[in-house]
Amino acid sequence: MNLFPTFNDVLNSDVLSRLALYVDEPAEKTRKAVDALVYTIIGGLMKRTTTEIGVNQLYNHIQKGHYDGSLTDNLVQVLNDPSRTNSLITQGNDVISHLLPAMKSSIGSMISTYAGIRNSSAISLLGLTTTVVLHVLGRQVRERKLDADSLAASLFEQREAFVNIVPEDLMPRLVDKVGIQQVVAGIAAPARRTVIEPVTRPASSVAAPVSATRTTSTATRPAITYEPVGESEDNGSLVKWAVGGLIAAVIIAGGYYIYQNTQNYSNGNELSDETVVTSDTVQADTVARSLAVPVDSAARTTTPPRAASAVAPTTPAGPSSGTLSQQLTPYLGNAALPKGRVFPLSGVSFQPGSLTMTPGSETAVTELATLLKTYPNMQIQLIGYANDARGDVTNKALSFKRVNQIKQQLVSSGVNYIRIDAIGRGTGRVRSDSASLTKPALRKIDMRVVVK
Repeated sequence: MNLFPTFNDVLNSDVLSRLALYVDEPAEKTRKAVDALVYTIIGGLMKRTTTEIGVNQLYNHIQKGHYDGSLTDNLVQVLNDPSRTNSLITQGNDVISHLLPAMKSSIGSMISTYAGIRNSSAISLLGLTTTVVLHVLGRQVRERKLDADSLAASLFEQREAFVNIVPEDLMPRLVDKVGIQQVVAGIAAPARRTVIEPVTRPASSVAAPVSATRTTSTATRPAITYEPVGESEDNGSLVKWAVGGLIAAVIIAGGYYIYQNTQNYSNGNELSDETVVTSDTVQADTVARSLAVPVDSAARTTTPPRAASAVAPTTPAGPSSGTLSQQLTPYLGNAALPKGRVFPLSGVSFQPGSLTMTPGSETAVTELATLLKTYPNMQIQLIGYANDARGDVTNKALSFKRVNQIKQQLVSSGVNYIRIDAIGRGTGRVRSDSASLTKPALRKIDMRVVVK
């Protein structure tokens, strides 16, 4: 089931006009901000539910917060009352701080820049949109009788629609700010909670009634239970308590140590990812075009001979075999050349209208993986263009799926996914520029070097 039409129905023009008045922003900018926030929250929740803790947190917030969909039935009337509107905003911002910790400010900044509204307006809209999203999900939980695992699975059912519907100019920002690279690439999956089976003990003349009672409660809420024993077993009971306490202390100490190391590792990854965002964001298209490597045959023949012996594929890949290595090796080896240069992946192509690679493309992808391993500091951005989409699939969606398929192959070969960004630009035409309509629709894969 595609939830995005439901959001369009709930956040209709009447709702948007009242929100625009509340935040004192133009209606069209408010619409753009709210749409982007829906995509951001759904993407963030998909990422969050890739962990067992995230699955439980989302479900518990919906249950304890009484998000049952009732708000969506009379949202226009609620927004007529400024005090109730403010209450919904406060409630939503509190929830987003728990479900997507430390992201509220960065999301607000991203939406503010993207939609052209004030940062305070973006934060207010974030709170209210979060509340609406949870009510829509809560209605699904109530009507479909979903448990926590089913809710997480239903969220991931939206991934295909999510990739197709997110605007082209928002997707790179969303991927970078919220960190949903693995989600959009199809690598991530919802976590499954660990089910603890209740432990039943053989009935005894003393403990049988107690055991039956404890088994029933354990089935609904797993817990450690201690059963009473006779006076003659006091010493054994004390030993059991002592051993249990010792085990618990060891588990707590081990968990704290793992948590600290996990935090350090996570912080390291976030710093690394932020480096990619900063360096990539400042690259202007004019710089990329001015540094682009020519693709004509004359330019290829002038490549220095010393690069020919660099990284070469083990099997022939047609006319483009070795070209990427010949182009990249002298560039990466020269520290004076700036980052941001764009290289065409001319050896990689797809069958018309499909995700099936043409013969020789696999070898070119393998060559790229080898280069990434040879230069472990290199970080890249794959840029896809397509003009051959068929059926209901758009050129933008097709180009995005193709570059993400390449990314998945590189990750499968052992390259860290953080080093690879992937965006799809459809035909490459820009709607806001009438002159661009005369440009031919593109079908190719480019690679920008973000970090050398």
